[in-house]
Amino acid sequence: MARGVGALSQAELLALLLGGGTHREHVLALATRLIRQHSLDGLCRLDLPGWVAIDGIGTARAGRVLAGLELGRRAVAAAEKDQASISTPAAAWQQVRDLGSERREHLVGLYLDGRNRLLARETLSVGSLNTTRTHPREILEPALRHLALGFILAHNHPGGSCEPSSEDLEFTRGIGRAAMLLDIGFYDHLVVTRRGFTSLRERGLMPAGGTW
Repeated sequence: MARGVGALSQAELLALLLGGGTHREHVLALATRLIRQHSLDGLCRLDLPGWVAIDGIGTARAGRVLAGLELGRRAVAAAEKDQASISTPAAAWQQVRDLGSERREHLVGLYLDGRNRLLARETLSVGSLNTTRTHPREILEPALRHLALGFILAHNHPGGSCEPSSEDLEFTRGIGRAAMLLDIGFYDHLVVTRRGFTSLRERGLMPAGGTW
């Protein structure tokens, strides 16, 4: 309770799942024996009959441990799904398509690791009816904080036009120059509306550097 579950050893975690020992063996001794005999990986591979066959483990305990292990597997699978690679403009749009329904202009950054997995999505600014801009440092600070290798910007046009404005292009060039100085990849800038999106990368309008 004082140090958190992350401070517990593998045997201590297993002991909590087991819930109790036997008349011959304390629960922590039982858990330690199982880790030594089977290893954590081996225990994760056991099915219900395999657990029930272990001395000191009945059906109820086996079911409780298997339920805990299954929750862990599902949590890992969900995390891996959330960290799917964002390596195309269409994949980036899936992360920001909700901007199309906003009535004010939002500027959002997607910050990626070396495998193009999403580290963080940050709302960088919220503007008035049809414009929002922010200083390059406000865009690059999250990249440094999250140790991102690169980033993608996206902003919405509440008026419905997917065409990037001259201000959008000038803004993109300025951010590109700042990102290059810090050796951070600026991969794309999306204009998002209810009808879809425009990728400045696909249009050939991104500044030099920051290859996706």
